[in-house]
Amino acid sequence: FLATRGRAEDLDHQLAAAANAASPFVLFSQPKYEVVHHQLDSTRKEFAECLNALQERLDNSRELEACRLRYHDLQLRYREAVSEFQDRISTLEAQLATASFFGVIVPPDTARRIADLESQLERSQYDLKVERDRQSSLASEHRESATSHKAAQAEVNRLKAAIERKPRRFRTLRDNYERRLKVADNTIATHSAELDRLQDQKSRQDLEFALAALQQERGGLVVQRDELLGQLRELFMEVTDLRAERDQAQERLSSIASLLPSTLGHKRARSQSDFPAQSARVSKVARSTSGPFTGGALSQGPASTASIEVLSVVAASQKSERLASSPPFTGPPDHISRSARSTAKGGRA
Repeated sequence: FLATRGRAEDLDHQLAAAANAASPFVLFSQPKYEVVHHQLDSTRKEFAECLNALQERLDNSRELEACRLRYHDLQLRYREAVSEFQDRISTLEAQLATASFFGVIVPPDTARRIADLESQLERSQYDLKVERDRQSSLASEHRESATSHKAAQAEVNRLKAAIERKPRRFRTLRDNYERRLKVADNTIATHSAELDRLQDQKSRQDLEFALAALQQERGGLVVQRDELLGQLRELFMEVTDLRAERDQAQERLSSIASLLPSTLGHKRARSQSDFPAQSARVSKVARSTSGPFTGGALSQGPASTASIEVLSVVAASQKSERLASSPPFTGPPDHISRSARSTAKGGRA
């Protein structure tokens, strides 16, 4: 029972899904199809009722035929009885006239009998009238029955023709329904294919938009890279200028060292021995950072780190140059050497 019930529920769901997925033409034609089917059922029921009524009328016609035959028999018997009574009455009247002519007295029994016969004649005439009325009513009923029978037969013929037309109409509607359903299915298939094509086209357009956005972002990154390259070139130009200033400062230091006493010249020579190491380190850093510029390397962190290191070294060299260019006679000789050593240590750090 549960399996049957589940199967029925599945069929209901399938029918509901099919009705929801049906085309608008199917939804439009289904009520008309149900109306035509209902009209066909009602026509069949009316035809069955007419057949039953016709059968009842045919049964009544048999009864009317039996009544007509019985009436015919009664009419024959009545005519025989009336003719017999009339013969007897005429015979009695002739006997009465003969007796009256000859002066014969009619006996009382004969008079009573004549009266009885007259009363019987009146009753027979009344019965004849009643039978005639009944015959006329039966004839009218028979005519009405024949008329109704003809009307019923015409109705039956009309219903038969309508029933014959209904299946043809039903087949025509079913053929039209199937043909339009096929057209609707083909239209649905075409629209589904068009929808799939539009969805594919939309996905391609989305990919193209994403590619355009990525290309735009890449262009922005390229612009940033070019800006960074320009900034780095400016920094390299500043480093070159600072190196030139450093060379000039070294020349001035060498000229000043030649004027100092020998002890001071000895310490200055040691400090100058530190300065070439510092200048070599600065030039080495500059050469390492001024190599071939590639887009990937300039856009990363090491280039910025090297530029910061170069700037720190240049700042240290400028500080040492300022200390070296200060008047040598303002302090003790070991003051200059300590300043140079601290500057060299700062450059190494």
